[in-house]
Amino acid sequence: MGHVPEINLMKPEHIETILGSSKHIDKAFMYNFLHPWLGTGLLTSTGHKWHTHRKMITPTFYFKILGNFVEVFSEKSEILVSKLQKEVGSQGFNVYPYITKCASDIICETAIWTAVHTQDETDAEYLSAEYE
Repeated sequence: MGHVPEINLMKPEHIETILGSSKHIDKAFMYNFLHPWLGTGLLTSTGHKWHTHRKMITPTFYFKILGNFVEVFSEKSEILVSKLQKEVGSQGFNVYPYITKCASDIICETAIWTAVHTQDETDAEYLSAEYE
């Protein structure tokens, strides 16, 4: 795309080769805009730092552990659906704020055990800080 080389993979076996590789883990330059907000953690880092962080976080994603969060996923998703139902019949709307608020609620409650209720907009301070 323009001056940036791009490869599009179509076959699952080709995608598996790339995603399963420990050599092809460099992030696209577009991730650089996240550094001021997220630093160089798992999402934005590469190489040894990424590998170390990935190994630390892997146990968190075992299905047995994720099962503990199903109730939170369900509760926050039901709130999302109720918010989206208010948009039914509209000519169109921006879904981004709804998804962002739902994701914030889920991430905060499951990762840091803090309910921020951004979908209910009861914690405007948190939401403002996140958008900033």
